[in-house]
Amino acid sequence: MNNMMKTLTGVSFAGLMMAANLHADEAVLVKPDKKDAVSLKASGRVHFQFGYVDQENDVNSGDWSTFEVRRARIGLKAKFPNDVKAAVEANVKPSDTSVSAATVTWGPSDAFELTGGFDKPAASLEENTSSASILTVERSNVNNNIAAGYDSTGLWANGEIAPFFYQVGVFNGEDIDSSRNSTGEEAEYMFNARGGVELEVAEDTTVLAMVTYLQSDDPNGAMDYEDVTVASLQVEFGAFDIRTEYFIGSEDGDDTTGFYIMPSMKISKELEAVVRYEQAESDASDGIRAQSRYARRTDVVEVGEDTADRGDDFWALYFGVNYYFQKYNKVMLGLEFSELDNTDAGTLESTTLFGAYRVRF
Repeated sequence: MNNMMKTLTGVSFAGLMMAANLHADEAVLVKPDKKDAVSLKASGRVHFQFGYVDQENDVNSGDWSTFEVRRARIGLKAKFPNDVKAAVEANVKPSDTSVSAATVTWGPSDAFELTGGFDKPAASLEENTSSASILTVERSNVNNNIAAGYDSTGLWANGEIAPFFYQVGVFNGEDIDSSRNSTGEEAEYMFNARGGVELEVAEDTTVLAMVTYLQSDDPNGAMDYEDVTVASLQVEFGAFDIRTEYFIGSEDGDDTTGFYIMPSMKISKELEAVVRYEQAESDASDGIRAQSRYARRTDVVEVGEDTADRGDDFWALYFGVNYYFQKYNKVMLGLEFSELDNTDAGTLESTTLFGAYRVRF
């Protein structure tokens, strides 16, 4: 899908929703034709965010701050007879009007669903957790370097035969800005598979363990690696939750590896505390990039005509608190310390303060 089509689709979708609001006083109830959709449901999310980063390397120091609409999305989900579902979600924030997902699913049972369309493949536990539900303001940098940005068009099957679950599919492997093979060359695809188990080992204790694999032969496609493997584990017991993942991305014989461990605790029904430690290293001298929010925004990473935001060794420590008004209506505060070694300007040290308000409806 080219940028023009994405823009027109997003604008049209936003216009329909706005028109519905403008005529709300006329109170028109739309009922789907029983011969067509069985049900139709609208949803959305708005994420407002603040960021401040103080930074230095061996050459310079400085800071940077911003307020931004991090996400603004609206979506529609429809159910049809014969176990068919369809969904579409659009980005409608000022700087990004586009389609983020569009799928059709046939699901005759919990054990088997077949889906085709444009969406995010199985990548990691953190990547496939909705931005409305993640516990930190931003996902980990090791996830964003290895397991993020793979949105593409494909066909996949998934299902659950308790306690086991699976997903397997094939995608065209193109970059996120394209929904089809646009290279004009022989098509090269991205293979995606996931398998795992979710167990209730005690009355208030559950364990989720899974392995995810992605492989692509397209060097200019959505993946920056030939293959990616992620091992994930989550344990919930009472008010405590602990999640950890190990990532491996391989390209031309060079491996980029890393992990994070993230314990959290519900102090009360409304208040939650979370800590995350992550570490990554790469065989390639430029295999790890600093966080896009917000460590890559300062002038510190600009050294002459070069950009000193890539290195081969990284760690970060995040402390955060989340206050929930409702399950998907919350205020988030976070403080992160990070260090990226061996950039073109030496060690890049960053201290980042996050603030966010997130609502889903």
